Amino acid sequence: MKILTLFASVGIIALSGNSALGATFSLAGSELKLRTIAQSTPSSQLFTTSFSASAIVSKSEIEFPDVESLFDPTSPVPLGFARSLVDVSIDAGEDYLTIDFDNAGFGLFATGFQNTYVFKFDAPTALQITDVAIDLSTTLSLTPSRVTFYKNELFVNVQSLRFDPNSFARINLGGILTPDSGATSIPEPGSILGLGMVALAGTLLKRHTKLKAL
Repeated sequence: MKILTLFASVGIIALSGNSALGATFSLAGSELKLRTIAQSTPSSQLFTTSFSASAIVSKSEIEFPDVESLFDPTSPVPLGFARSLVDVSIDAGEDYLTIDFDNAGFGLFATGFQNTYVFKFDAPTALQITDVAIDLSTTLSLTPSRVTFYKNELFVNVQSLRFDPNSFARINLGGILTPDSGATSIPEPGSILGLGMVALAGTLLKRHTKLKAL
C-alpha cells in the first residue's frame, strides 16, 4: 500500500512539472526591438533611420516614451524625407501595441513606399504573431494594408498620414508561444525530484518483490 501511495505522488509531480507547456500568449516580459525604415519606391534603396532600440515589455512602463530621440543623424534618408522622427511614444501590453501623438504637434508623415515602424518581439519561448487588428479606439488613419506581420515582427507603415496631438493608434495582437526546437530542455527542479522518486519507488518495489519471494 505504501508503494502505491508513493507512485501516486510521483504522478502528481510529473504533471505539475509540465504545466508551463500550456502557456497563454502574452507579450509581457518579451524583448521589444524597434527600428524605423524609409523607402521612396519599391525598387529604391531601403534606409534604416533610427538607432537600434530595445525594451522589455512591461504592464506598467512605457517602452519607448521618446521615439524622436532614436533618430540616427549619421544615416542617410530618401529624398523628401525629414532628417528626424515624429515625437511619438510607443507602449506595449500583453496583447496590444499603441502609438500616442500627445507631443507630436501637427504634421504629415513623409510620402513614399515605406515610412515604417518595425517591431520585433523576442521571448524565451518562441513567439509568433498570428493575427493583428486595428482597435476601434484608433484615430490615426491606419488601414489593414498598412499593418502587416511576419513571424515575430510587426510592420506599421505610416507614410503620408496626417497627425495631430489627438492622434492615437492601438493594434491588437494574437499569437502563439511554441518551444524553441533548437534549445536544449533543462528539467525543472520539480521534474528532477519526480525522476528521483520514480527511481526510488522502482528500487523499493524490486526489494519488496524479492523479500516476498524468499
